[in-house]
Amino acid sequence: MKITKGLVGRVASASGLALLLSAPLFTATQAYGQTTVYRADRISTQGTISMISREGDNYRIRLDHGNYDYFIPVSTMGARSLRVGDQIRLGGLIAGDQVNVDLLAASGERYFVTDPNYVAVPYGTSGWMTGTVQSTNRHMGYITIREDTSGRLIKIDVRHMDRARPVNVWGIRAGDRITVNGGWEKRDTFNATRVEY
Repeated sequence: MKITKGLVGRVASASGLALLLSAPLFTATQAYGQTTVYRADRISTQGTISMISREGDNYRIRLDHGNYDYFIPVSTMGARSLRVGDQIRLGGLIAGDQVNVDLLAASGERYFVTDPNYVAVPYGTSGWMTGTVQSTNRHMGYITIREDTSGRLIKIDVRHMDRARPVNVWGIRAGDRITVNGGWEKRDTFNATRVEY
C-alpha cells in the first residue's frame, strides 16, 4: 500500500511539473520580444477619426464606426498631430463603453496594419476578433473574414447580433477591416454579438 501511495504522489508531482513547464506554449510571442496572452476585454480596430479632444492627461477619440470612446494618454499620443479624418489603429482594454488605449498607430506607421498585442480568440472562448472581409452572404446571414493573426478564413454569423447596438452589417464590403465581438459556434464559425467597422 505504501508503494502505491508513493508512486501516485510521484506521478502527480511529475504531471504538475509538466503542466507548469508547458504553460508558455499557451502564449504567443510577438515580434518585438514581449509575450502576450489572450484577453477577452482587448480590442484592436482601425477607423477614421470623427472626433478628437484633449481631456486632462488624455485625448478622447471617436471613430467613424462603433459606439466607443477611446481614451489615449498624452504619452501614447507622442508628437503625433492627429486630426478628424485621419486613419488610425487603436488597441486597448474595454471598460464599459470606453477603451483605454495602449497602442496607437497612424496610417503608414509600423503597427497600423497589425497590432502586436492582438491575440486571436481561442476556440471555445469569447472575445474580440479582427480581420479583413473576404465575402458577405446576406441570404445566409454570414460574413467571411481572414483573421489577422492566423490568416484563417472564418465565417462570422451575424444573425444573432445585439439588437441594442444595431449596425448595418450589410454595408460591409470585401476588403473592409472589421472587429467582431462574440464566441465560437463551431471550429470555423464565430457567432457575432457586435461588429465594429
